[in-house]
Amino acid sequence: MEEKGPIRVFVAEVNGCPGDGFVAVRVAGEVDTGTRDALTEALERALAIGSPSVLVDLTGVQFFAAAGVHCVERAVGALEARGGSAHVVCPRPGAAWRVVSLLGLQQQWLVHQDVEAALADCTAGR
Repeated sequence: MEEKGPIRVFVAEVNGCPGDGFVAVRVAGEVDTGTRDALTEALERALAIGSPSVLVDLTGVQFFAAAGVHCVERAVGALEARGGSAHVVCPRPGAAWRVVSLLGLQQQWLVHQDVEAALADCTAGR
């Protein structure tokens, strides 16, 4: 019997509609080159809804590789280019926070420690 590699657990859910004022993308599991396409697709679906804000919840992320950073960076840039904002939930301690803090991305992105703080900013129109 041929052994297969470990099963990757990855989920990216998109919730929201234009009238909400924001769209939420909840990401869980391992974010790496193997899941990059699924994350990119989820973020593109969220951007296509056209809301002024996108909340990217990385609370459930167990591994966050450079591939995931690039996906989020592209989404942040696309939103800012059209006058919107991305709110990234990245609690510490956590896998995503380690990478975000090492790269200093909390200086460039709107990073929140919990969903409630991010929601407050999204609904305030920031």
